[in-house]
Amino acid sequence: MLTVRDIMQSKVVTVTTDATARDLARLLADEQISGVPVLDGDGRLAGVVSSTDLVRLTAEAPDVGLVAVALRVDRDRAPDPDDEEPDADPYGFFLPEEAPLAEQMLLAQLPESRVDTTTVEEIMTPVTFTVRSDTPVAELCDFLVRGRIHRAVVVTGGELQGIVTSADVLRAVADGRLGA
Repeated sequence: MLTVRDIMQSKVVTVTTDATARDLARLLADEQISGVPVLDGDGRLAGVVSSTDLVRLTAEAPDVGLVAVALRVDRDRAPDPDDEEPDADPYGFFLPEEAPLAEQMLLAQLPESRVDTTTVEEIMTPVTFTVRSDTPVAELCDFLVRGRIHRAVVVTGGELQGIVTSADVLRAVADGRLGA
């Protein structure tokens, strides 16, 4: 019988309760995942947060104005249409790596949004979706479907052991380890 231990991910990417929603968005994008367990200041499991929580946050936010940033490599000189050798990129859309313009300068010019001021703790779901590593995968599937969730944290003796997702179940089916 296949158990959660057989399909779970034991190297778990986590986030802390005090991280911002923007930090979370960057983490999910960098790791190419859709959700993570949340740890409190003492390293204890506090909840789970997902890309759905980020979508909900932005959907509830008031309208955000669009900010346009026009850059010019040479701000003192407008492009000359009669120039025989025009700058290949007079407005600086494709700046070379050595350009004296830092990303932080651009970010400092943008207004702060709810994504920057909201913490993970404010948008996470407190931990309620936990399973044991010896749980049969069939029982896990029922748990995921009934809860309408895509991930469950694996806990043993109160300690985070791993995470198991609907993708892990599908991978087991695709590998022939679990009957379809």
